[in-house]
Amino acid sequence: MMRRAGDLLLAIAICLLDVFFFSTAGSNLAELGAGDFAPVWLVGYAALGAAALIWRRRSPVAVYAIVWVHAVVGAALVHGYQPVLGMLVALYTVGAHRDRRLSWLIAPTVVPFSIIAVNEALYSETEAKALTFIGLVAFYTLFISGVWALGYWTALSRRRLAESQRMREVEAQLAVAQERARLSRELHDIVAHSVTVMVLQSAGAQRILRTDPQRAIDALTQVEATGRQAMSELRRMLALQGPDGEAQAHPGLDDLGDLVDGVRRTGVPVEMVVEGEPKPVDPSVGLAAYRAVQEALTNAAKHAGVGAATTVRLMWTDDLVVRVTNAIPLQAPSTSRALSTGHGLLGLRERVAVVGGRLEAGHRDEGGYQVTVSLPVVAR
Repeated sequence: MMRRAGDLLLAIAICLLDVFFFSTAGSNLAELGAGDFAPVWLVGYAALGAAALIWRRRSPVAVYAIVWVHAVVGAALVHGYQPVLGMLVALYTVGAHRDRRLSWLIAPTVVPFSIIAVNEALYSETEAKALTFIGLVAFYTLFISGVWALGYWTALSRRRLAESQRMREVEAQLAVAQERARLSRELHDIVAHSVTVMVLQSAGAQRILRTDPQRAIDALTQVEATGRQAMSELRRMLALQGPDGEAQAHPGLDDLGDLVDGVRRTGVPVEMVVEGEPKPVDPSVGLAAYRAVQEALTNAAKHAGVGAATTVRLMWTDDLVVRVTNAIPLQAPSTSRALSTGHGLLGLRERVAVVGGRLEAGHRDEGGYQVTVSLPVVAR
């Protein structure tokens, strides 16, 4: 609606300016005699061409054709009127709303201006009328080409702006998707590990409840502590999603000791070995190493069972190599299949790849399972 109103105002302005500057109704361009159109009829004819511009956005080529016929007739047959502005606006609109294959319309646009050039050359006071005509046609051709080019440049800028806006929207959507994926991985790592520990502790407490009540109470206390720790880590992670982002940092290499101690309390013997000189690492690398150990220990607790010795080895070289190995399982918990989501190693592989590392996991020839993660000291 606003565009239509703007085009209506533009048509009125074109009509008035065309009449005022390019007709005998507004300025005397030539002495054309008493047979000239009366000013009221001249204004009416100018309004016919300008009226077509109201639909220039909807049908640029059709409007151009109408205005071209109007301009040719006006320049050739209407005494005292030389239509200029309407033709230029119509050509500009074609350039702005249609592709460059229609640039050939520049050629027919020269026709009404050539008629104007003839009139101006005939009524000029110079004797070199032919040279005047050629110069005017050359000037009009360049000017008309510039008008079309301006329209095409406007369309090109508009398309680039739209493409830039679309790319920003795509990037925003991608950022949201990546953040959701990251949040999902964090939730999986926290919940899967904590639930596994709690289920194993609860199962152990149930088995010894009558024979050793004190150990059962200790196991249930550990279940409560694990649940509280999981809720605390979830709250900390969710707080990091807020606008201030001033919550505690994510877990890292310094938190591996507490993680290993928690798994030991479930009955899984875990040994932690550090080889080489530890180095400072990016927080993202520390988090990836922590999640790698957490996922590997969770899988060991699920599938290897109580009594399957597990070794966590940190090897410091140019990179950080984290290797978690569990021995031949002594007994597989009956709940291992129910506890498994099937997405742990898949999400871990993606997390490691994000910081520029690589992951290898599989069964060992001598039995058991091994997860090896190579991480750069500085995230790539």
